[in-house]
Amino acid sequence: MKVKSFLLVLLIAITYQVKAQQPTLLPQFTFFKLDGKSFSNKDLKQGKQNLFILFDCTCEHCQREIKSLNANYKLFQKANIYLITLDEAYIIPQFFDTYAKGLNKKPNVTVMQDKNHMFIPAFLPKMYPAMYLYSPTNKLLVYNAGDGGIKKIMKEINK
Repeated sequence: MKVKSFLLVLLIAITYQVKAQQPTLLPQFTFFKLDGKSFSNKDLKQGKQNLFILFDCTCEHCQREIKSLNANYKLFQKANIYLITLDEAYIIPQFFDTYAKGLNKKPNVTVMQDKNHMFIPAFLPKMYPAMYLYSPTNKLLVYNAGDGGIKKIMKEINK
């Protein structure tokens, strides 16, 4: 009986998660840069749009989208780019060397780990990669899950 109750609660929680809309304002967060230093809302660079991308190093969709971001980097220079992953630190440089050489070293790009698993409950992504473009006042402008997000965001950034 306890297992059935647990499964019912789990199903309700999953249903709520799927039906939940993306937050319209940038949620509170704390992630960790690859040097181990914490990074939160108070550390955001002001006056620009902020692009958050949740990615997984082994995800083919993520690999394609990050590669597209790198190929079109000049169009994203107006934004701060925050790339967040749950992956271990050792694999992240390999990911960039393979799919987006040099992107992680650009001045407006910050790569971070979600060590405390905050991204998913705070931002409510539906799948990888999840992309969120926020205005300089932290209002959600574009949300995309899965393929095609980079093209969609390019149009918004360059309006």
